[in-house]
Amino acid sequence: MSKLRPILITMGVLCGTLLAALVLIESASAGAECASLGGGCDDSNGGWDPMAKLDEIGNVTATQQSAGTNWAKKSREIRWGMNSSQGAEDEKGEENESAVAPDSVPQAEVEEAKDVQIAAPLKLKELQINMTRSLKAREMLLPLDEVDDADDADDADILLDVSENSSLHIEGSIYIPYMEFFLQPGILKQADEVASILGEAGISREDSVVIYGECLPCGGGPSVATYVYWMMKSLGHEKAKVLDGTAEDWATAGGATSGSAEVLPRKEYIPLVNSNYTATFDLVKSGQVQIIDARTPPEFAMGTIPGSISMPYESVLADKKITGEDRLDMVFMVLNKNQPVVVFTNTGMKGSVVWFALEMMGYDARLYSYQDWMANQQPDLREVDGSGGLNETAI
Repeated sequence: MSKLRPILITMGVLCGTLLAALVLIESASAGAECASLGGGCDDSNGGWDPMAKLDEIGNVTATQQSAGTNWAKKSREIRWGMNSSQGAEDEKGEENESAVAPDSVPQAEVEEAKDVQIAAPLKLKELQINMTRSLKAREMLLPLDEVDDADDADDADILLDVSENSSLHIEGSIYIPYMEFFLQPGILKQADEVASILGEAGISREDSVVIYGECLPCGGGPSVATYVYWMMKSLGHEKAKVLDGTAEDWATAGGATSGSAEVLPRKEYIPLVNSNYTATFDLVKSGQVQIIDARTPPEFAMGTIPGSISMPYESVLADKKITGEDRLDMVFMVLNKNQPVVVFTNTGMKGSVVWFALEMMGYDARLYSYQDWMANQQPDLREVDGSGGLNETAI
């Protein structure tokens, strides 16, 4: 045992020396990488001190010192051989980047955002969302850029805002909230009463009228405008159109608006009721028409008129306007154009959007209500209008 002791001591010394050498070599290598990557280095003495690193061995509280202020320049010199002047612009860029939040927007998106901020107001034609309207469609829809195009003031269209609560009108519009035409939800007033309301507002049956408006509680869209259009066509009004857009679209395009409506002299409105726009219970149950349920799919699933096709009213809209005719062709491809079509929703209001689109596409379409269908399932609840007015179908 006494002979082995010197050998063991010698081996221990050699191992310790070898370990120290390995630590120094590894640390020196790490120092070079630290300088090249910008890690925690002490540049105050002009370089990395391997002895200082060795002093940390066994000291669990020792930490790396903070990086020197010139670590980026040192990194360029060691890694890419760049001099200080070559890196000057990079340092400036790095300083700018340090001021940017971690979730900052990519530069390309920033440039795009700048373009949006300085963009000029949209032109009226740009608001037609690149839809090409046929001549037939333009007989029913008036583009925004054709408002006030009449050369003679006497031939100018009467703009009729039928929104539920409107504080923004296209300048020169008259205002009749669509609810004024109803006796109760889903039931229109008698034809002569509706005619009186229109006459008091300064409209005659011979006038050219452009209807616009939204029911925001109903989700927006043109349903109130298309419904009043249907109502006026049922009164025999020939020269009626729906505006292909909203008052907000008009304002966005820089069109003149007003917080108050125009007041026109009273006129006499003589109705000429046309029943060809309205479906009756007998027609619906006859089996001779195609029936469209324009309510939502959940409503359709809860119960519908037998034989109905589910076609939610939103399927004919794009950006809250009547969609393009190519799209409508696809939506209506399940229908036979040679057979009459009846469209219904609970009261007919939203169904009028699909009815309008069908008429625009050349279908023989009529409007109906689920209210009337259900009332006719219980004869004692059936609405009767002996005058032959618009309430004949309880829409």
